[in-house]
Amino acid sequence: MFLGKQVRLNRLLGPSGRLLAIMLDHPITRGMMPGLEDIHGMMKKVVAGGPDAVTIHKGIAEKVFAPYAAQTSFILKASAYQVDYHPHYDTPVADVEEAVRLGADAISVGCIVGGPEQAQQLTFLGKISKEAGSMGMPLVAHIYPKGSMIKDPNAAKAVAYAARVGAELGVDIIKTLWTGSAESFRQVVEGCPAIVALAGGEMGETLEDYLRMTREALDIGLGGVTYGRFVWQHPHPTAVIKSLRALIHEDASVAAALKVFDDAVTAEKVA
Repeated sequence: MFLGKQVRLNRLLGPSGRLLAIMLDHPITRGMMPGLEDIHGMMKKVVAGGPDAVTIHKGIAEKVFAPYAAQTSFILKASAYQVDYHPHYDTPVADVEEAVRLGADAISVGCIVGGPEQAQQLTFLGKISKEAGSMGMPLVAHIYPKGSMIKDPNAAKAVAYAARVGAELGVDIIKTLWTGSAESFRQVVEGCPAIVALAGGEMGETLEDYLRMTREALDIGLGGVTYGRFVWQHPHPTAVIKSLRALIHEDASVAAALKVFDDAVTAEKVA
């Protein structure tokens, strides 16, 4: 492995060797969602929680990220899909050269498998894997079995296939979907020689739901999380991130992580 790639991975993977990344790349995919209208304000709240990285598009990196460069890393999002207009195709919007120029510690792309669109997606993933490797840039891929031929994108067989596709093409960190239980998710982790990170999305209703899901996944070898909506749409995003940090980097229990959250909320009110 190139030294540059190892240095960047070490910056990303925190004290436990796992990843706690917060996704702030949603407006292209899902429109202007509540919580991201004031991206300057939300970036400040997110970074205050102590994530290892934030995932953002190049325009947000250029306009918003610089004041936080000494506090966290950023992952450049280099592709985008849109749930209404092109839900099965993640199109390129940036490249490895831009990631290097902007100071990113990794580049991230999406890849939707499970349909006829997969062929183009894999061509793109293979190409950017080669480019990232040549530049010593870690590659993160959001690989979801959400193609037009997939009936259940959370089925363990489909998710395990998606994750292994990424590993086969040289991805370093694979963000994918929860399969509903630790027992079923185990086959995803065990079948993937790359780092597996969990997506958030609509996998729970409460903070405790997400913490419990995260704890269960960590216990079977999860390599980290890349959460978005449930974090920054929460009334206390900084406290949520601190509770996740306790789980991921300190191996806290769900109960201990909830106490970290409560203590952080109390501190916010006092401040």
